[in-house]
Amino acid sequence: MDTLVFHEKMRALLWSRAAFDECRFHERLWWFCPYKCCLSKSDPGGWCFPPHGWFKFNVSGIVFEGVQGGGGVLRGEAGIVRALFSGPIDAGDSESTELGAIIIALDIIIEIGWKGTGSLIIEIGSREVLSWILEKTKRRWSHQVIFAELERRWSRVGELSFSVTVANGNEMADSLAIAGTNRTSMFKAWW
Repeated sequence: MDTLVFHEKMRALLWSRAAFDECRFHERLWWFCPYKCCLSKSDPGGWCFPPHGWFKFNVSGIVFEGVQGGGGVLRGEAGIVRALFSGPIDAGDSESTELGAIIIALDIIIEIGWKGTGSLIIEIGSREVLSWILEKTKRRWSHQVIFAELERRWSRVGELSFSVTVANGNEMADSLAIAGTNRTSMFKAWW
C-alpha cells in the first residue's frame, strides 16, 4: 500500500508540474500536505535550471533517526523530470549515505544508456563530499571502497560535472531521501 501511495503522489506531482508550468511547489511539503505546497510567483524557490543542453541529477543522502535513505531526481531543460529514485541506503554515516546516493544516480544513468547523450551535472548538498570527489588527497581512508565504486561508474558515464546546490536547491531530492528512509526497497523510475 505504501508503494502505491508513493507512486500516486509522485505521478500527481509530476503531472501538476507539467500541466501548470507557472505553478511552483514546495516539493518537501508535497509529501505531507499537498494543498499547502504552492509557492507564490514572487518566491524564487531554490532549484536552478541546468545550462542549455545539459541535464541535472539532484541527489541527497540523509541519515534520519538512525536510518539512512537516498533520493534523487534527474531533470532536463525546463525542469522536466526524466528519472527519480528513493529508498534505503546501507551506509554508516551521512557522508557515506550521500556517496551512496551518487552511486545510485550513476547506476540509473548507466541503465538508461546515457553515455554520450549529453552533458550531466550531479548536484549534491555536501561541500565536504564535493571536495572529496574533486580532490583525491582529501578523501578519508574509510571511504576508499565507495570512491572506487563511484569512479568505476563515472568512467562509464562520460562527461560529468559535480556541484553543490544552493539553499533549498535539493528540495525534491531531500524529500525523496526522507521518504526513502521509510521504504524497504529502492524505487527507481525513468522515462
